[in-house]
This record gives sequence, structure tokens and C-alpha cells, in this order.
Amino acid sequence: MDFDTIMEKAYEEYFEGLAEGEEALSFSEFKQALSSSAKSND
Repeated sequence: MDFDTIMEKAYEEYFEGLAEGEEALSFSEFKQALSSSAKSND
């Protein structure tokens, strides 16, 4: 699986796991949040 496919699957799982009425991040916001949190976990 390439990186984009993995990100799409992770986003789908995130989206399905949201509480009803909870506002979702856009896909680009989601990717940005993951990449910034990954960088801060050094």
C-alpha cells in the first residue's frame, strides 16, 4: 500500500469514529494534523 492509500484508510476510520454532530477535519487538515503530530513525537 502506498502512503496515500494508508492515509485514506486512516481518514475513513477517523471519520467513522466521530461522535454524532462532532465536526470533522477535512482530509487535508487530517493529513496536516497527523504529519505535525508525527514530527513532534521525535
